[in-house]
Amino acid sequence: MVKRLETEVWALDDCTGCGLCVAACSKQVLHWNAKEHPLLVPPVKTLGYTKKPLDSCSFCDKLCEEVCPRLERWVPLDPQVALAARARGPIKTGTPNGVILSILSAGRSTGLLDGVVMLDLDPWELKPIARVTSTVEEIVGSIGPQYLWAPTLDVLNEAIFDRGMENIAVVGTPCTAQAIRKMKHSTNPRLKLYQEAIRLTISTFCTGIYRPELIEEVLVKGMGVSRDMVMRLELSPDNQWLHAVLWDGDVRTIPLQQAEEYTLSGCGSCIDYLGESADLAVGTLGTSEDMSTLIIRTRTGDVFTRNAVKMNLIETSDEVDMAALDSAANEKDKRERAQEFNDVQLLMLDALADPLKRSEAIQQFVRLYRTPTRTKPQEIVRSDCTGC
Repeated sequence: MVKRLETEVWALDDCTGCGLCVAACSKQVLHWNAKEHPLLVPPVKTLGYTKKPLDSCSFCDKLCEEVCPRLERWVPLDPQVALAARARGPIKTGTPNGVILSILSAGRSTGLLDGVVMLDLDPWELKPIARVTSTVEEIVGSIGPQYLWAPTLDVLNEAIFDRGMENIAVVGTPCTAQAIRKMKHSTNPRLKLYQEAIRLTISTFCTGIYRPELIEEVLVKGMGVSRDMVMRLELSPDNQWLHAVLWDGDVRTIPLQQAEEYTLSGCGSCIDYLGESADLAVGTLGTSEDMSTLIIRTRTGDVFTRNAVKMNLIETSDEVDMAALDSAANEKDKRERAQEFNDVQLLMLDALADPLKRSEAIQQFVRLYRTPTRTKPQEIVRSDCTGC
């Protein structure tokens, strides 16, 4: 059985919903239950009138555990540079989606990419869906991530096995990039095909991702907006509002506090806001309203950025508010503290069965719930301006 996922992730409502465990499952026994984490559905053997579930996990490499980002805590990748960026393609825009789609279009046009795995919005149902795009026209025609949840990597096998793509970009939330990063560090040879196929990861800045019910319950029922009028969702630069942009140009504003009622449960323990495991991270924080911040963390990210600049699909500048990015990075202390609460929950569950662990559980509980004291603000020393 996939005990670690069941006890350390699913039982604690800590699943990121990225979908990589389902894609990597060699037994094909993990399936989405249309809620917040996959379900284990073992195959059933029928003998006459007798039906018996088969144990498909005891003799498995457990690739699901090899790729789950919540079973590992990663050190952030150091940023190489932070830039202000604006798309210069067919439509000039400074939105994160515009910048991302321009970088992807440039990569596909020059042959750096065969295709893209990303979230999009179904134009008919207005629900988030994972999609594989293989042409510049498909990339440009995508609406892009909408802060609404769907298992992004649920279509990864389609891209690799069904469509034979060997150079894939994955666009998603920071936890999706964490899953890809963990998979790439695995030594299991059965994951080599995935490791070689994924060339680029792009993450949006993320305070949390919302269940699709947000549109139906808040916009349609609460504000009387017709579903077919909703074009896209945008997060305000100050992270206080969620804007619903309608096809007629009107904008409806949702307080982020109200939207957070629909946040995916696994977001509660997230320790990554700035896409710290992705090759590139894009968001509105730290720049003017007509541009986005683009953080380059790897050589791969730098190559794709330079390629888009060379093709004149994006323009960049150094005008980034590093103090705002530093402030967001400092918030990581709080997110790490949230993760520690999950660790204590696991320890307390173990203590119920093992009296020797009760003392340790009590000590950890007291340490987390005591009021922290600090004589003066902690001084944060940065070696240079790219240490966000």
